[in-house]
Amino acid sequence: ADVFRRAVLRWQENTARPVTLTLLHWGDPAEDRIVRELAEQYEAAHPHVRIVRISTSQFDSKLKTMMAAGTPPDLFYLPPRLLPEMASLGLIRPIDDYVERLRETPEGRAYLDDVYPILLEGFRFDVTTGRTGEGKLYALPKDSTTAVFYVNLDLVEAAGVSLPAPGEGWTWAEFEAAAARITRLNGTAGFERRQVYGANFAIWPDTLRNFVWTFGGEFFGPGGFRDVTLDEPPAQAALEMIRRLRLDDRTVFNATGVAKDGGQEFFTGNVGFHGPVGRWLVPRLKEGTPFRWDVVAVPYLRPEFAASQLFFTGWTMSSATAHPDEAFRLMLYLCGPEGAARQSRLGLAIPPMRSVAESADFLSPPGIPPHNARTFLDALKVARISQNPRQPEWDRIVGDQISASIQLGSQGTLENARAIEAAWLTELASPLRQREWGPVRWPVVIGVTAGVLATAVLVLVLRARAEKLGPLDKAQERAGFAFIFPWLAGFVVLTAGPMVLSLILAFSQWTAMTPVADAKWVGMANYRQLMTTDPTFVQSLRVTLYFVVLSVPVTQVAALGVALLMNLPLRGIAFFRTVYFLPSVISGVALAVLWLQIFHNDYGLLNTVLRPVAGWLGTTPPDWFGVDAARWAIPAFVIMGLWGVGGGMLIYLAGLKGIPRSLYEAATIDGAGPLRRLWNVTLPMLSPLIFYNLVMGIIGSFQVFTQAFVMTGGGPQNATLFYVLSLYRQAFEFHNMGYASAMAWILFVICLLLTLLLFRGSRNLVFYEGLKR
Repeated sequence: ADVFRRAVLRWQENTARPVTLTLLHWGDPAEDRIVRELAEQYEAAHPHVRIVRISTSQFDSKLKTMMAAGTPPDLFYLPPRLLPEMASLGLIRPIDDYVERLRETPEGRAYLDDVYPILLEGFRFDVTTGRTGEGKLYALPKDSTTAVFYVNLDLVEAAGVSLPAPGEGWTWAEFEAAAARITRLNGTAGFERRQVYGANFAIWPDTLRNFVWTFGGEFFGPGGFRDVTLDEPPAQAALEMIRRLRLDDRTVFNATGVAKDGGQEFFTGNVGFHGPVGRWLVPRLKEGTPFRWDVVAVPYLRPEFAASQLFFTGWTMSSATAHPDEAFRLMLYLCGPEGAARQSRLGLAIPPMRSVAESADFLSPPGIPPHNARTFLDALKVARISQNPRQPEWDRIVGDQISASIQLGSQGTLENARAIEAAWLTELASPLRQREWGPVRWPVVIGVTAGVLATAVLVLVLRARAEKLGPLDKAQERAGFAFIFPWLAGFVVLTAGPMVLSLILAFSQWTAMTPVADAKWVGMANYRQLMTTDPTFVQSLRVTLYFVVLSVPVTQVAALGVALLMNLPLRGIAFFRTVYFLPSVISGVALAVLWLQIFHNDYGLLNTVLRPVAGWLGTTPPDWFGVDAARWAIPAFVIMGLWGVGGGMLIYLAGLKGIPRSLYEAATIDGAGPLRRLWNVTLPMLSPLIFYNLVMGIIGSFQVFTQAFVMTGGGPQNATLFYVLSLYRQAFEFHNMGYASAMAWILFVICLLLTLLLFRGSRNLVFYEGLKR
């Protein structure tokens, strides 16, 4: 009844408002409220338009799902990282024709003249050259922010540091001296029980590029995206400065593994400078801090190298929208003065229009402590737009490997830069990128698949008919099929069907951003790339095999040992059985968050216990997920697994309860002690359960994902890049769904072969009571 009622209401709404536009965006509650209020105001002024608004924290996944389902949103946020791929795939509509028409009206010309030109330039993309700033225009800017350094004025004053005057720049030498003076506050009056740091560097590919710019360098040279210049002197000078300040001078906070977060340390008042980051920190600072704060420009080596990374977002239009004219009018309204003023008062970003940026809404918004907001506007004079390859793997390669030199110190900066270049060129030379592939011939594929399935069904039917069954047997057979039909239908539609499609996609190239009908047939290219040119495949397989070899025997021995303890005839043993079993039902994410605290470098329980012992031995506890990750990260995950042995314990305990007492009595009469009874009675009688837990443990260990995803993200340097995590990244971060399907089938084959090998090898090791051989 409720579904019917809502269907009627929806029909009435569609009749009253024939144009429906769907918006997809992200944002915290404050930004969500701004978009909601703007949408409501537009609906009030346009009675024929109904706006369906979707706000999500998982923006990329939601957008990709809607695109692949053929129901893309009419308008959605477009960050620069998505522009190359979405424009190349034709998923977003150029708006140059609408902009030209807009210039024909006085109001339109005034709006376009008011928008910062660099923002319009940032949403231009040439699909032939792959360069941003050229070609067609795909979005209108919603907001932006330049990169700055946030300053703890209390620490700066305590250290006697002089900041550059508003509107002036400063050099990295001056920055280094200031950071060193703040660091020297440690141990002085008022800082006896407090650890402070001169600065914290926010490092990810975009901000790393900002550092390189300020030394006169770039990521790519005149030769295009194949000409990586990280090994040239300007980029090397920037990377060497970061490495030296973090690892040698230790004036810049350097977190490795599970340790204090540098950004959080700034908010607690223990960091002097934090950056380069954008204005998005202001709303959090607005909530209150234990110190006074301000912002200063990003330093530079020389004045001519002054640069600031420009972060920006716009509203774009789906190429599949049924109402492009109405969608552009709504886009123009969302990017207009009112929305910009509301964003400015929130303190979230720089408005896209000069008139609003120069107003009190941005320079002195209500409720935000006074600070030099004009620094953000001054940085626009030296702001730059990143040139990003349309392949998202570039960011992954830089993010995975740069920590080796500037965070862990396991490689020199020059060696690290050359390793990044080699990995990137290998990616570009991979079999999947060597040619343009033709489309999948879906009629042929569907016909062949249907023929194979029909043949299999026919064979089963003929075999069933060959059996001579009486009327009662046939009736029972029909009843049995009737009972299992719901499950059978669900299995075919929800499991077998996707498996067949996955097998087909394993031989194709599909982004999952377009309908599956657009998939391209690549044959064995996915598998050739996996086996020959993808270093992460080999690394993820190595990490996973190491975990399987270490985890399975340790956890099975632990589960059996606990089960033996829980089988003792003691009072209150049921309570302890419950206590040991409960951890195994805790969800993966909650478990990962808990162990993050246990493995914390500074105050974690495990290192707190180990520190006195390690000190007595003249060493220190391991940095589990940091500099010692190559040796200790996988054992750390095994330790985590020990906490959840309750499931295996329960199975072993049930088996122990089923062993006849007479066997133990006979063994005792024959003179067998406890160890002999364990070896000659308990283990043989438990061998079917040991074998079952062994098989399930191996299969489960190959599918480790949640812990690594939450705790490490596969880092550092892919030391915790488990196979399923690598598969997830290919599917849902890089949108290589065909490639991920090939990885899934390789995992299936590995698990299948190992299981068959175990079954074959267990024939003489597993005892099944009552089974005649």
